[in-house]
Amino acid sequence: MLISNFNKKILLLLYLAFLSGNACAVEYLDKINDKIKFPTLEVLDSHEKPLILKFNQDSKKKGFVINFWATWCIPCKKELPDLSLLKFKIKKYNIDVLTISIDKKNIKDQLEFLFNNGASNLDHFFDKEMKIFRALKLRGVPTTIIVDRNSFIISKHEGILKWGEDETIYKIKNLFN
Repeated sequence: MLISNFNKKILLLLYLAFLSGNACAVEYLDKINDKIKFPTLEVLDSHEKPLILKFNQDSKKKGFVINFWATWCIPCKKELPDLSLLKFKIKKYNIDVLTISIDKKNIKDQLEFLFNNGASNLDHFFDKEMKIFRALKLRGVPTTIIVDRNSFIISKHEGILKWGEDETIYKIKNLFN
């Protein structure tokens, strides 16, 4: 099958657009001007006990990277090992990484999924009714927000990102300065 020169150019442009979107994704990890307070709504912990996430309880922590995900989300699955790597690399800056699932599946099955997909070292919470997800007016998964120690969302990224890369870590670290 022959591809016309025009079609080759279109394919090349689409490919370059795809690459540039991924290469520049960290550029969108900027500080939000109008900070939003993280809602005080219940989530479930890994033991299925309800709790409210309070970020100022640990005065040593500068902030938190919170990833919203689901088992049916293919980009989420791809991103989980990078979030795990991020936690390992960023803990020296007193920033923690955790996940909040919006999945309706059994929590035990979700924990197994996380373990099998390279995210067993993260703290996991479950928002089965999507109360927090809706309160924050998030549009899809994966979406990652960065929260300071005063419970304010200081940055948000929609879509997949290479979280373990040095440039991303540098950008996150500087959000707290």
